[in-house]
Amino acid sequence: MFSIIICSINRTYLDALKINISETIGCAYELLVWDNQLSPKPIAEVYNILGKQAKHPVLCFIHEDIIFQTQNWASVLLTAFREDPELGMIGVAGAKYKSRTPSGWSTGIASLDCMHILHRNPTGEIKPLYSGFSHALLEPVVNIDGVFICIRKEVLETTQFNEQFLKGFHLYDIDFSFRVASGYKVAVTFSIDIIHLTEGGNYGDEWVEYTLRWHKLHAAELPVILRGTRPSRATEKKIRRYWLRRLSTEKISWKNKINWLIAGGAYADPSSWPYIGLFLFKNLFK
Repeated sequence: MFSIIICSINRTYLDALKINISETIGCAYELLVWDNQLSPKPIAEVYNILGKQAKHPVLCFIHEDIIFQTQNWASVLLTAFREDPELGMIGVAGAKYKSRTPSGWSTGIASLDCMHILHRNPTGEIKPLYSGFSHALLEPVVNIDGVFICIRKEVLETTQFNEQFLKGFHLYDIDFSFRVASGYKVAVTFSIDIIHLTEGGNYGDEWVEYTLRWHKLHAAELPVILRGTRPSRATEKKIRRYWLRRLSTEKISWKNKINWLIAGGAYADPSSWPYIGLFLFKNLFK
């Protein structure tokens, strides 16, 4: 029933996840793994290759640094797809708003971000990240984080991962879910508990460059807002400030910092000026 697809770079994580899946999934499945250390390729290309090989009607693209805690978690997904034929994609983190402002999938605004995931920090402490719950077990969104992406196989037959544009390991999830959402419902489930063993990602120069290019390419289509969601006039400003603060801890070249500020229009917003200072100079004072 399920095809589990993994682009692997860590054998230890992979071996542990294989055991974990077999003990928790609760249904028949196939496991398709690409060893990206042995044969390196961009993740979008890997996902397209393995997706075409998948035999089952439901495909799960997952990171290998996770642990499923929910027993029979496949039944949660199968039930959701069976009950809503228009539902094409399910994740564990996503947002109801994709900004015009350059950003990642999240907005930093609790009412717009939906997530149900547990992060394990380096000391072993488990930190729950939980927001967007409105007494529904499945919350509609417009884009999905790549840690867990579950789709009907028919979705991949009409919407491929963008391997022509995305040649690295960034933006594949935002781009894919953005395009899937134009033809299917996309949602986040609150019924599957997943521990993410590594927190965050690399938001350095490569991520910045891909993010700027992607937002420029889709400028005429942004923002994308979930039907029924009513963001405030300050939503873009809040997202801009959130990402300036978030990126202030990253190693980003001066060239890309300036490009980010220009693309986001932060310089024209006085409320963003303190965040611009943080973004530009925080690392100088560490």
